[in-house]
Amino acid sequence: MQIMLCAISNIASGNCSEDCKYCTQSAHVKTDIQKYRRKELSQIVLEAKMAKKNEALGFCLVTAGLGLDDEKLEYVCEAAKAVQKEVPNLLLIACNGMASVEQLKELKKAGIFSYNHNLETSKEFFPQICTTHTWESRFQTNLNAKEAGLMLCCGGIYGMGESEED
Repeated sequence: MQIMLCAISNIASGNCSEDCKYCTQSAHVKTDIQKYRRKELSQIVLEAKMAKKNEALGFCLVTAGLGLDDEKLEYVCEAAKAVQKEVPNLLLIACNGMASVEQLKELKKAGIFSYNHNLETSKEFFPQICTTHTWESRFQTNLNAKEAGLMLCCGGIYGMGESEED
């Protein structure tokens, strides 16, 4: 077994339209987090350099929101290229919500190696934690990542009231 140390940079934070009950990024939840549309590229590169210095093998570019639109896709690609230029040999990961095969291929072209998109819980329990999108749409994004040729990182959350069967 091999453990891969990764770091993340929250490059677009807060004001997400989705109502995921577990998430501090949701505009539906009262939290005291920093909210910003775009982190400066220089700050992202600095964080990537710190991650590499601390022996991280991967660096994830995380954005709040349902998924990628053209503007957010362009920004994530810009960030990926900036990090690649300044911090070579750092595996780039993206976590940007729902995405089409075409969008994910664009991320791959920009240097993204893996896509992180969690299913969170079972298909049956999902409506208890989120009503603004479906488990199936999350699953489809994971299939899209594989079709685009990206590695996939997918997880879940336990302890939200799900049954043992879930």
